[in-house]
Amino acid sequence: MVVLSFLAYIAAMGSAWWAVLQVVPTHVSFTVLGRTLDTESAHEHINNAALIFLLLPSALWIEALVVGWSNSSARQLLFAPTASLKTDIACFLLGQAHILDIFGRIMMLGASMISGAWIHDWLRTTTGLAIGPAPLPFALQLVFYFLVYTFFDYWTHRLDHSRLFWPLHRYHHSASDFGVITAGRQHPAAFTGLFVVNLPMAILGAPADVMIYVNVLVVGIGFLIHSKIDANWGWFGRYVIQSPNHHRLHHKLDMSHPTGHFAIAPIWDRLFGTWYGDADASIPIGVDTPYSHGLFVPRDMVRDYGHFWIGVFGGRNDGPDLDVKLFPRRDAAKG
Repeated sequence: MVVLSFLAYIAAMGSAWWAVLQVVPTHVSFTVLGRTLDTESAHEHINNAALIFLLLPSALWIEALVVGWSNSSARQLLFAPTASLKTDIACFLLGQAHILDIFGRIMMLGASMISGAWIHDWLRTTTGLAIGPAPLPFALQLVFYFLVYTFFDYWTHRLDHSRLFWPLHRYHHSASDFGVITAGRQHPAAFTGLFVVNLPMAILGAPADVMIYVNVLVVGIGFLIHSKIDANWGWFGRYVIQSPNHHRLHHKLDMSHPTGHFAIAPIWDRLFGTWYGDADASIPIGVDTPYSHGLFVPRDMVRDYGHFWIGVFGGRNDGPDLDVKLFPRRDAAKG
């Protein structure tokens, strides 16, 4: 049934995709508030949007196919979500509505508006230097810029685990259960990743379509490594793409040993000494700081944002005894 439902979804999605391409012309021009918007690549935008709509359902079905419907994130999210998964649902819905994006820009004073493409063009105009590789076939560009992305993501992730930035990244690690959409459990003010997405690839002159496909690939991997799949993926998970169990080891609750497995591509952990071997799905995950898991997410987001600024000004910003009573705490078991 899982396979048949997945095939039915793909067929329906493919038919809708094809129909839209037949109706919408390649060249589209329209006027909004006195400004004319014109594009010669409407079909390209439609193709990119279709890929994004395929990501989450595909990840949910792949997981259900591997672990079975009764153990899948889809069944648990629909019929028996834990308090932690309710937080994931709230973050996912707020993220899709772009509400968290708005709060993130406000909290970080517009840092997300920095443009790597602008820096690339400025360097080329000012110095005549065009940074980046020579023209390559699309597949090789995808591999090259994926490695660029994962390299900077590795170091940004390590920065997120530093004393200063940990309160913002801690929100993601606060999940006590894994589900496919746990990947979207991010604090709106967690801005370090914006530089990974917007700056390095764009400064190197990555074409827009390559950047989109790299991000689609990264988002898809994020869904799978936060899934309930119990697998290390063999040599592939040890050297090419991080597996769900390796990522679970990164989320471990027990901090008696250093945290590792920061990279989407394990090669960076191996090169920089943060690879600690294999793991399994039985490892408890979470943090020791108390969280009010459930659908009401502002309390913990505001508390963690406050902890970030406490750290900026030199104060202690982590630990189970540092809960700021900005909102009344509810029993986590009630979700």
